[in-house]
Amino acid sequence: MCGIAGAVSLHPGARPDAERVRRMSAFVAHRGPDGDGFWVSPEGECILAHRRLSVIDLEAGAQPMHRERLAVGFNGEVYNYVELRHDLARRGDEFVTDSDTEVLLATYATAGTACVNAFRGMFAFALWDQSKRQLLLARDRMGKKPLFCAVDDGCLYFSSALGALRDTAPARWSASPAAVSAYLTLGYIPAPLTVYEQAFKLEAGTMATAGPTHDLGQRRYWDAAGTSQPFAGAFETACDDALALLTDAVRIRLRSDVPLGVLLSGGVDSSLVAAVARRECNVDVQTFSVGFDVHEHDETGYAAAVARTLGTSHHSLHVDADLLGLLPAFAVHAGEPLAAASALPLWVLAEATRQHVTVVLGGEGGDELFGGYPWYRTAARLEQVHTFTGGEPLRSTRRALANAAAGHASSGTLPGRVVRALDALTPDSAAGRFARMRVLFSSRDLSRISRGLVQSDDLFARAVSMFERVGGDALRRMRATDMATYLADSLMPKVDVATMAHALEVRAPILDHTLAEWALTLPQEHLVDRSGGKRVLRELLRRYLPASMTDRPKQGFTVPLDSWFRGRMAKRAEELARSEALAALDCLDLAGVGALTAEHLRDDRNHGERLFALLMLDEWARTQ
Repeated sequence: MCGIAGAVSLHPGARPDAERVRRMSAFVAHRGPDGDGFWVSPEGECILAHRRLSVIDLEAGAQPMHRERLAVGFNGEVYNYVELRHDLARRGDEFVTDSDTEVLLATYATAGTACVNAFRGMFAFALWDQSKRQLLLARDRMGKKPLFCAVDDGCLYFSSALGALRDTAPARWSASPAAVSAYLTLGYIPAPLTVYEQAFKLEAGTMATAGPTHDLGQRRYWDAAGTSQPFAGAFETACDDALALLTDAVRIRLRSDVPLGVLLSGGVDSSLVAAVARRECNVDVQTFSVGFDVHEHDETGYAAAVARTLGTSHHSLHVDADLLGLLPAFAVHAGEPLAAASALPLWVLAEATRQHVTVVLGGEGGDELFGGYPWYRTAARLEQVHTFTGGEPLRSTRRALANAAAGHASSGTLPGRVVRALDALTPDSAAGRFARMRVLFSSRDLSRISRGLVQSDDLFARAVSMFERVGGDALRRMRATDMATYLADSLMPKVDVATMAHALEVRAPILDHTLAEWALTLPQEHLVDRSGGKRVLRELLRRYLPASMTDRPKQGFTVPLDSWFRGRMAKRAEELARSEALAALDCLDLAGVGALTAEHLRDDRNHGERLFALLMLDEWARTQ
């Protein structure tokens, strides 16, 4: 796990600015405190810079690494490098290090750009091929590792951090109104957009090629809407297959030359990862958890009980609402607004965990792959309502109800979730209804707090396209859509920013793509029962823990924003209506922001998540 930066010329007469790349590298130094490297191609057409967090082959794995005509700057891990190395060695390849980076180079030398299909891991890398005078950029399938890009003076610059590009740009960057609208609608900015007009993200599961004799081109090499055959086996068989796949995913993620642990929330996903590591892989495990001062949001007791039962060495940390001091640093590291409140306690947990280990396993992905989110059941109920009220005569009735409900919500006589549900019924397609249901600010709420920001159909096009391309039942469509959007563009950036700020590497075995592809073939009856979603994972956990620890309602790693914004964070919320930074964006109505805050403080509506989104937008705007 590291930080990368670099540049490549996009036409024969252009040359990257080496000093700019050095300053970009310095910006991401926190991601790799164990070493730094700098490499320039023979003709100066490509520059690679690297900041290393040493995890595999501590002595010989320095980067950028070059091998004959190739050079690479690599952020992440290829977990199956041992198996790939064995296959390459049988074909005559010789290696001088024990690192996964050298295996990456050797795999490219054999397979070209198709090398990405062989990698099981998390990665964002830049690989220069001198014989082709071409740079290959690639991101892992789930979007675990970031890669930001910008074009200046005939060159493509790229980095693990958006701020590295912005702070070194030759001219001042400007905020994108479309991106701000997307952020307030979704709570995150979907790739390829960034908050700036001048930069873009490489999308998850995508590669790009560029060079002085090659136009910049991008293509997707992996898609969650694959055509795998539906799983036809019995539930018990599904559980056995899931355990085999998860055990293998955990096994290869335990490869490390530095201390390793598990982030343990006490929920199903992280508890199962810890159990598999401890029992199936027979590894002595350190576990780490964080809790809150609001009882209904605190799972540290469950985490401690799980740790005792599994026999791990457990570390527990407690936090209260005094997290405001973290906001400026988080905004700088994120580079753009991200409304993920759980990033703040994760930041605290990562900082404390890094005092003990360098690498941790986490439970990310269980909800998307195995149907754990409550909104999947909400969507199913809304579809039943839509079917009941279907047909042209009643479409106008649904829209009228949604419009009327919005007025009642503003006066505090109708819960906001009812308004959003009715609003989600207005699109004519199931894909459109699911996309609309997943909004943070409805179109009506957005119009209340902004000037000129609109929710265009383009904003939902990616989610709608994925939903419609995926075969199978509605739950499979929703899971695949969330993987391609919410997981890749919100959850993965949250984890990366909060943990890499402290040079802590997080590995997510549930998101191994072989497990993910298999999980998406499962029918709904293997995923959902009367107790809720994630039926397969809950059944697996019962093999390691007593029923008293597994049969409890889903809680999730949530933050008590509603009570915090009515308590110790109330003053900060009220300050939003007077924010000079928000006013400078010239697209927000601060009077509307004040009205939203007042509704929350009066307990008319719970705007906790929306207020946090505005708070993060304000913190980002202050960095401009």
